[in-house]
Amino acid sequence: MIFQEKNSISFRKFSLFIFISILIVSCKNSEPKVSSAYISKIFGYVYGPGQHALLAKPSDISNFIGEPTNDKGWLYLGGFGGYVIAGFDHNVINGNGFDFEVIALKGASPEPGIVYVMPDTNGDGLPNDTWYELKGNQFANSKRHYWVRYYKAVSDSANITWKDSESNKGQLISGYGSNYSSAWWWPATTTDSITFYGTRLPDAYDNLSTPATQYWAVPADRFTWGYAKNLDGTDYDSTLGANKFDISNAVDSLGNAVNLPNIRFIKIQTAVFQQAGWLNEVSTEVRGARDLRE
Repeated sequence: MIFQEKNSISFRKFSLFIFISILIVSCKNSEPKVSSAYISKIFGYVYGPGQHALLAKPSDISNFIGEPTNDKGWLYLGGFGGYVIAGFDHNVINGNGFDFEVIALKGASPEPGIVYVMPDTNGDGLPNDTWYELKGNQFANSKRHYWVRYYKAVSDSANITWKDSESNKGQLISGYGSNYSSAWWWPATTTDSITFYGTRLPDAYDNLSTPATQYWAVPADRFTWGYAKNLDGTDYDSTLGANKFDISNAVDSLGNAVNLPNIRFIKIQTAVFQQAGWLNEVSTEVRGARDLRE
């Protein structure tokens, strides 16, 4: 009996060892494998009415996936509200300093987009949890829970009209390139109106025009950090055309700071709603994002 009991105990210990070993291997295999430091998938893309509507193709989402090499084009987001939702094939860790960067079109002036982040809380690999805004230097001066509803022009010789959450109304006026803004309606938007929700940043340009000459200028201290396509930012890498982001700047819908150990998805959205004369709408163009810890 003693011999049999010892054998029974040994067998149970061996079985427990095997079970733990299988569990460890299983857990390791369930961890997402990093195949790229860059974006691996696009979950949503909508162009906001703007001058590049006929250039912006739904298939251009491929330009935002993987490394932004010279043979790739851009992803036009258009006017206020236009956005792209994308994901990495792994969790981006919130460490010390900058965690990831967004590569954008190198331009003559900033056309800032706000970046939102989301962890894969429920683990299903889809951006269906909670978005958190990454605040920048104009956070205190921005309008949160803002929306704009655009209406398709009634004819080719008419303009796109709009109204917003503050009871303002107006038209998108083409500065050059066409007589009317009717061509600014994205062909992929098949409805007669579209509404975009998000945080609105202050105007990018100050109008310093005279009766004889149009002159629009971006004050050097307007956008200093925290936005995509912001070449005036202290977080800007002029070689890559990229702005760097710290997940620690995440805030919830009430503007309160949140502690996110990691994120899996990002949303970039044009955040300035301004028609700057001959410059037309202020619009964000991007071409990729990279995990700085990979």
